[in-house]
Amino acid sequence: MTKQLYKHIQKLVPDFIIGLLREMEICDTIYFVNKGCLYLFYEDNSEKQVIHFALENWWITDYKTFPDSKSAVYSIAAMEDSEVTCINRENYETLLATFPLLALYFNKIHERAYGAALFKQKTFATVSKKDFYFHFRNTYPELIKRIPDPVFASYMGVSLEILKTYQDLYVS
Repeated sequence: MTKQLYKHIQKLVPDFIIGLLREMEICDTIYFVNKGCLYLFYEDNSEKQVIHFALENWWITDYKTFPDSKSAVYSIAAMEDSEVTCINRENYETLLATFPLLALYFNKIHERAYGAALFKQKTFATVSKKDFYFHFRNTYPELIKRIPDPVFASYMGVSLEILKTYQDLYVS
């Protein structure tokens, strides 16, 4: 889809997203982001709860269900025009068996991702939402420019209005 068409659709249907995976679909694919920005989320009372982002050179899937090709508990969507490489579970297993160094590569990828998830959980538990916003904005200044405000508000677990107050405080 072209950027122009995507922007036109978003003007008329602001909640339009390009979905790679939806909750309850069989998750048998892992995605490598060549270009763009994706996010992992789940629906709770018709509200998106964003839990993870993936930029260029990052991998993303529903790691809860990918190992067994079960029904997804998360959804994955693109926030911007994106290009991804998709590897299904069968080809993933074949790659690991054929090229053992890829197993080491993916182990390192998953160690880093798990460490980042634990750090986010600790940060969420020990600092205020405002301090988390400032930390994220200072740590990932380029990323935050690419994330639409409603998606980032969901990631932080705050309303759009509260996010706007943090943004105003940051500028001050």
